[in-house]
Amino acid sequence: MKKVSKLNRTSLALALTVSFISMTVAPLGAGSSAPSVGTASNIAKSSSDKPQKFDISQGFSSVAEKAITAVVNVSTTQIVDGGGRQGKDGLPQFAPGSPFEELFQEFFDQMQRPRKVQSLGSGFIIQSEDTSAIIVTNYHVIADAKKVTVFLNDNTELEATTMAFDERTDIALLKVKTDTLPVGKRKLPVMDWGDSHAVKVGDWILAIGNPFGLGSTVTSGIISNRSRDIMLGRGGKSRVNDYVDDFMQHDAAINMGNSGGPLLDLQGKVIGINTAIFSPSGGNIGIGFAIPSAVAQDTVNQLLKFGRTKRGWLGVRIQVVTDDIAESLGLGKAKGAIIGSVTPDGPAAKAKIEPEDIILEFDGKEVNEKARLSRLVGETTVGKSVKVKIWRKGKEMSFDVVLGEFETAPDRVITTSTDKAKSAISREGIKVLGLTVSELTPELRKTYNLAKDLKGIMVMQVEPNTPGDDIKLNPADTGKGTLVPTKPGDIIQKVNQQELTKPEEFAKAVDEAKKLKRENILLLVMREGEPRFVPMKLESEDLTSSSKDKSKSKDKEKNKDKDKENDKDKSENKSSS
Repeated sequence: MKKVSKLNRTSLALALTVSFISMTVAPLGAGSSAPSVGTASNIAKSSSDKPQKFDISQGFSSVAEKAITAVVNVSTTQIVDGGGRQGKDGLPQFAPGSPFEELFQEFFDQMQRPRKVQSLGSGFIIQSEDTSAIIVTNYHVIADAKKVTVFLNDNTELEATTMAFDERTDIALLKVKTDTLPVGKRKLPVMDWGDSHAVKVGDWILAIGNPFGLGSTVTSGIISNRSRDIMLGRGGKSRVNDYVDDFMQHDAAINMGNSGGPLLDLQGKVIGINTAIFSPSGGNIGIGFAIPSAVAQDTVNQLLKFGRTKRGWLGVRIQVVTDDIAESLGLGKAKGAIIGSVTPDGPAAKAKIEPEDIILEFDGKEVNEKARLSRLVGETTVGKSVKVKIWRKGKEMSFDVVLGEFETAPDRVITTSTDKAKSAISREGIKVLGLTVSELTPELRKTYNLAKDLKGIMVMQVEPNTPGDDIKLNPADTGKGTLVPTKPGDIIQKVNQQELTKPEEFAKAVDEAKKLKRENILLLVMREGEPRFVPMKLESEDLTSSSKDKSKSKDKEKNKDKDKENDKDKSENKSSS
């Protein structure tokens, strides 16, 4: 569950770990694709009816028969640019006039031409009138699509348009015109939203979708876990990991093509949108993930009302406080979210909130693993004044902050790095806890395109099996996912909340922490423009050095024994002579 990769939309090679479940197919010419969205006015509201008892011995046919008519198959067409090398650069070498040369040249020419690819997913209808209907699906299903086609349960084919979408929750709205359908069939069946907050682990659920293009497939299972942060990485067409951190895990069989389909309770109401699976092969192994309806419905309502989302913005980069971070700061219990950087002129900066402050409460709500700050802020109305309680250098403080709007917030990147820059790093510097660090020289600033006012020291080299090698950072783009070791090019800006400009200051701070018998020191590390707080253990160096001392003492003892034996041999030889 620690690694997530997106489905390659140009093949059916399903060798994925945790992946989206839209599906790519080859008909129409060669490959994969992605659609768009529609327009609307109202959304089906959750019914207030009390849940009815359900006799599962009778099966789920009563729920499935009603719900399946409101589920659609989504097919998208996309134009993909040709790849490969131009001209004859990529051709094998043949003898002059060889017929193979012409054959391979034709093949390479075809690879250069733009080609159509097709992708499949699912969706469900939330609103229908006599002339049009609105459909919810995953954004990654329809991203970059040139054409979107929707197939109803009775195989009726309708062309869809993109109405609105939100990358942060991976949700898109499609609109289809129904005025060309027979008079009695223009108003389509719709689905109601359920309450994902009321769902419990062990509850029965149904999934309906379009796995592998088979269409209208119903599967059943139970809720396996209520709140999973599956850490879907960036790099594809979705940024769902930026915002959604409480996916519902279930074991209903879903596969490629189920993306965007509904997850239903036994009342037939939508409690989630199937989005991803965990799988070493790409096929179902009983671990699927759905975006909760509480998140999805709020996003859909905003898309319908504004044509986009409007979420609160605080203007800080944060990360969760771990036990090691709490210990290094003297906080005691791990709680809250620590601020890595504050956006200049943002809401937090205007309220005098600073980097390294730990946010304990936001708008009266405690910040913890179950109440992530990003979600608390995002779900708060833009322009609202909220109380923010922080912990700063041993004291609790409160600030009044007027929230801005996330969608219009500036996105500022301080530094970038390239492979070329990495290869240009010098090995000069001093070594501290296995890290060779150097001052930010003009040459390094130019090579790495670093801001002139950026302070810190640069990691030049990491010695294996040292405390420096044990430091692990989250990926810089998401702050989540598989931990990545410290590497050359990382910039250590602070140690135990003290700014660094010279390597000697780092060494001095480490020595002071050892004298205070601290187990950890806290580093603020900048990687590719993203600041990250990371604890660094001190005892590991002591253990390493002590083990080295022990091995050295053992070697000395062995040498002493050898010397004694040699002396004995010498004395024996002398006496015999």
